Formats: sequence, C-alpha cells, structure tokens
Amino acid sequence: AKRALRRRRKLEKETKQLIKQEELKRLHKAQAVQRQLEELEERQRALEIFGVKLERELRGESADSGTKDETQMLHEWFELVLEKNKLMRYESELLIIAQELELEDHQSRLEQKLREKMAIDGKSK
Repeated sequence: AKRALRRRRKLEKETKQLIKQEELKRLHKAQAVQRQLEELEERQRALEIFGVKLERELRGESADSGTKDETQMLHEWFELVLEKNKLMRYESELLIIAQELELEDHQSRLEQKLREKMAIDGKSK
C-alpha cells in the first residue's frame, strides 16, 4: 500500500511538472506573439503615414509632387497596398495563434480540475 501511495505521489509530482512546463511554453509563445503583434502595429502605422504622404503626392497636394514620376508613385502605391495586405494576413494568423493558446490554456485548467475531482476518495464522491 505504501509503495502504491509513493508511486501515485511520484506520478502526480511528474504530472504537475509537465503541466508547469507546458504552461511556461504557452506563456513564452504568447509573449512572442504579443511582441510580433506590437512590431506589426508599428510597421502598419509607418505604412499608413507613408501612404498618406504618397496619396497627397499623387493628388498634387504635396510640394514634392512635381519631382516624382506619376507612374513611379503609382507603382509605390500598389507596393504599399500589397505590403499592407500582407501585414493584415499576418496579423490574422497571429491572432488565431493567440486564440489557440488561450484555448490550450483553458483545456489545461479543465484537465487539472478533472484530475483533482478524480483524485477524491470514493466515499467523498
């Protein structure tokens, strides 16, 4: 009986360590996703500023509008739109990853609750 009890406690301890490691992995991944989202927001903001400037040049509202060729400005405009779309897709992917991490964390907590309830003696149940 003592052996079985020791073995059970050892298994519980190992399980807790594994759960903690998984939580730390999810935490690190969530932090990385958050950092990437912040960097992405900065890049989008810079593109937005450049886009506004380019749009003004295309309309002839800027003082620099006469120095650039209109086809060159249109080319830059389309590249800007493509880059912005790429960043939006990447942002969507990051948000999906973040949601997936939240769901994994929720699942882990539910599994822990289930283990705790299963560990209760038969009489207490």
